[in-house]
Amino acid sequence: MKDYKALNWSKTYGMKQLLEDVSFLIREGQHVGLVGANGSGKTTLLNIIAGKSSLDKGTIEHPKEFNIGLVTQDPGLDEEQTIFEAVYTSESAIVQLVGRYEEITLDLQLNPENVQLQNRFSQIEQEMNTQNAWTLDTTIQTILSKLGIHDLTQKIKVLSGGQRKRVGLAKVLIEEPDLLLMDEPTNHLDFEMVEWLENYIANYKKSVLVVTHDRYFLDQITTHIFALDRGTLTQYEGNYQTYLAKRQSEHEIEEATMAKQKKLFKSELAWMRKGAKARSTKQQARIHRFENLKEKVNQTTDDSELTVDLDSQRLGNKVLEFTDLTVGYPNNPLITDINLLLQNNERIGIIGDNGAGKTTFLNTIAGLQEPLSGEVKTGETVKIAYFQQIPSDLPDDKRVINYVQEIASEYTYDDGNKVSATQMLEQFLFPRESHGMLIGTLSGGERKRLYLLRILMARPNVLLLDEPTNDLDIDTLTVLEDYLETFQGTVITVSHDRYFLDKVVEKLIIVDSDLNTVQLFYGNYHDYRDAVKEAKEAKEAKEAKEAKEAENVQKATQRNQAATTTSSNDNQATKKATKRMSYQEKKDWAVIEDEIAALEEEIEALDQAMYDNGNDYGKLNELQEQKDSKENDLLEKMTYWEYLSSFEG
Repeated sequence: MKDYKALNWSKTYGMKQLLEDVSFLIREGQHVGLVGANGSGKTTLLNIIAGKSSLDKGTIEHPKEFNIGLVTQDPGLDEEQTIFEAVYTSESAIVQLVGRYEEITLDLQLNPENVQLQNRFSQIEQEMNTQNAWTLDTTIQTILSKLGIHDLTQKIKVLSGGQRKRVGLAKVLIEEPDLLLMDEPTNHLDFEMVEWLENYIANYKKSVLVVTHDRYFLDQITTHIFALDRGTLTQYEGNYQTYLAKRQSEHEIEEATMAKQKKLFKSELAWMRKGAKARSTKQQARIHRFENLKEKVNQTTDDSELTVDLDSQRLGNKVLEFTDLTVGYPNNPLITDINLLLQNNERIGIIGDNGAGKTTFLNTIAGLQEPLSGEVKTGETVKIAYFQQIPSDLPDDKRVINYVQEIASEYTYDDGNKVSATQMLEQFLFPRESHGMLIGTLSGGERKRLYLLRILMARPNVLLLDEPTNDLDIDTLTVLEDYLETFQGTVITVSHDRYFLDKVVEKLIIVDSDLNTVQLFYGNYHDYRDAVKEAKEAKEAKEAKEAKEAENVQKATQRNQAATTTSSNDNQATKKATKRMSYQEKKDWAVIEDEIAALEEEIEALDQAMYDNGNDYGKLNELQEQKDSKENDLLEKMTYWEYLSSFEG
């Protein structure tokens, strides 16, 4: 069995104890989700397993032949390499073989008459057969295609951060390690890529340990959950949903136990206040018990949960209006002719392919980028706060407390209560000893949490959020989602987090990168996916029906032709003499062309109705069924017309 065992691990970072006598076992084939607050040490734990960080204490056990692969948020690729070189540079002999095969295949396509290349190709082809490497070659091509990696000649240095992340992910997946470690693998992936990766990992036969904020992803791929909290690691069997249920049960038990402890503490406190004297062993033991109970109660009542209850300024009904708006760059318009009116208390998600212009759209709304044409009209009471994917004003060399105090040394609620910047930081889970730390020493998630606090302290009433779930831990996301539900203003978010979109938004702006346009959809992400699925199934059913009808018409035509030919050969003159319409057929012939014209007009009207209801997928489905019925009627009329027109006189 290819198991991985950690025994008595300890690790400190500065003054923080990340791991304290932690032991765990990952069995072959187990898929483990690692959860915990930002800064709790999740990434450090992955780095220790991958051999990129050292332990203060502890031992590791695994088989001698045991491969570990790590998908990091920053893959650290060689900038001078091409994507091809980065992907196929590997310690795995079989990956190297497939790389040589792909390379010689390309060379031979460019120089098909080269005898030396032909001989080399034959040799490598034989090696591929011997090593049974064809399956891996197919897998590699699938991985690259599904992750949107097509031009393997591109240099790493010209790729965006998201593209590099996908190349790094592909490289590790291709290695097929015995233990696959993934740190936020869904960042920078579009919805289809996430769904493909979800299915791929769910069917991965080897072991997996993943850190991710994507709760749908976590729920679908995991068989176990490890919860890291203040140096301790608690293990749960089951997926993320099962873990939540078990944690809820634990909280209920903890609350019941705490209630008993508080009751006992109250009784003991009364006894102590009477002036208990430590004159006997029995009394001394009771005093010690009181001190232990006091410490336990104080620890349990520590506020260790994030609270977000900041106020916003009043917002009028009119928030933002886009008139003939086109955004993008000179000679490269990304989204054209946007005409939308956004009002107070709307919750809007923006979705679309990577590179479609979603962030550019937010930048234009925020005034950081000028529109190419058209206008953004902003309501008089609007105060925008922009949570950027890569914060532009989060300096590494500034101290945490100073960064917050730049907004306000104290925060005043609408009811007049005042809270100091120090207290605000503590509400956002920054303990007092961290307030003097430099921002550059914080974890990625802690930096994002600090950035969020500063933005909300400015009391905005319109929130622009660009991939807000990246780097935030699940607990923080849950609190943020709850805050957004009651936020007295408008929220516009770009996100690839399906769970976040389902919980927060009520409308979607869908960016079509092929047409450079947007359409408005009423509903959350899963409503949209269901509508797309229904439309796709309806289209496929229609195409299948049309193909079947065309086949039937073709068969009928062939039968008619055969019958006509036979009859003509038998007695063509008699046929001509006897071929006459019946009384009913004459009546039908008199009106059939008008009936055909009426059906064509009805079909045109249905086409217009479908165009007018382009965002209402339920209505579209109903109209499509009506159109299918009318087209079937038209086909029957046309076939009957052909039959009637064959009569003479």
